[in-house]
Amino acid sequence: MPTPKWMLLISAVTCPLMGCGDSEPEPTPGPRTQLRVPLYSYIPDAAGDQFRALGARLEREFEQLHPDVDLVINPTCFKDDLYEPAELARSLRGEGDCPYDVVETDTSLLGEIVETGAVRPWPALPQGPQWHPASLEASTYQGQLYGVPHWLCAHYLLSRSEAVSSAPAVDALVQALDGLRTPAMNLTGNWLGSWNLPALYFDAWTDSYGAENVQSAVSTQYDPDVLAGMRALVQGCETANGNPCIDGTYDASENFDLPTHLFADGQADALLGYSERLHTVLKRRPEEATAGTLRISLAPLGQGNQPIVFTDSFFLGKNCTGACEQAALRFTEYMSQASTYSWLLMSEDAPATGRVPRYLMPAALEVYDTPALKADPFYPSIGAATREAGAFPNRGLYPIRKQMRDDLQRTLAGEG
Repeated sequence: MPTPKWMLLISAVTCPLMGCGDSEPEPTPGPRTQLRVPLYSYIPDAAGDQFRALGARLEREFEQLHPDVDLVINPTCFKDDLYEPAELARSLRGEGDCPYDVVETDTSLLGEIVETGAVRPWPALPQGPQWHPASLEASTYQGQLYGVPHWLCAHYLLSRSEAVSSAPAVDALVQALDGLRTPAMNLTGNWLGSWNLPALYFDAWTDSYGAENVQSAVSTQYDPDVLAGMRALVQGCETANGNPCIDGTYDASENFDLPTHLFADGQADALLGYSERLHTVLKRRPEEATAGTLRISLAPLGQGNQPIVFTDSFFLGKNCTGACEQAALRFTEYMSQASTYSWLLMSEDAPATGRVPRYLMPAALEVYDTPALKADPFYPSIGAATREAGAFPNRGLYPIRKQMRDDLQRTLAGEG
């Protein structure tokens, strides 16, 4: 639109008086620092859009705070397996087709990732969060902090029975499930997978012996009492056609949500899985969010109930130095803020209609005190259950995980 003549006249009169003709031109913005970050992808896709809305909001909010950074969340070229250290290392070193600067993955791989030489310690943690002690332990290797914690995971039971949710040990849990005497199967959940069965074994071992020495359980020599308890529990998943919890039925990608749907539909009395399985249950049965019958409790898998938690953390690539490192530090600070956690946990990237919280566990404990989580019917129980939990082992599992899976599967199936 042309400038009106009266505005040109006023400008001609006022500029000499105010000195605007002598003002310095605005500086030209310098080049932006690009920060490429694949996020941990095994979380509920609340919006059903492959995390596009989530990534867009993270980029928008962060870049408003830090306009000198071009944040790229989940680069479209990213195809690495988050549980393969060699793949992650290649891309973090810039050698693959899709290099990135920071990656969020499971600290159960920490020792193996560090040994690739592709990551380096963080110079500092974001200030302010009250980190769960186990998340810091899991993110530390050889005395150095290699991960900024983000999410925690633990094995929970979903049930509709007080006797089940209050069972203090695996034998009592089996008895409580048997005592329901419903036509439904006692238990459902995917126990198979090269990570699932070993993880369940470590949890059962910790329930019996405590978390202090759980690293010693990373072995292909197994505790017979721990195995006996696991076997008694998994028998509750048996059907006339086999045991889908350990025979691969539920491990097929097309059946990933099948155990959760069976529980939601009343065809199983209990569901064993991570807390975020609650998201899928309530997506299917939203009325249960307020019915007061659904219960979430720690799964007692051994002779007691002493939990361990798994930690997903941000790892810093070895080549992310200088301006890149500063951008990475600001990114982890933003991701660690209670306000960022809150909208991620409450699924605010999803449409308001039918929105269900993700029921992930934040590594920053003060997030449980935010208004949204305090008002939720399930989050207070989730937070309280694991406040004193120990850390999952962070080295040694990767090389033996498949042998552990095969050994445990045979034993639990009664074949050895």
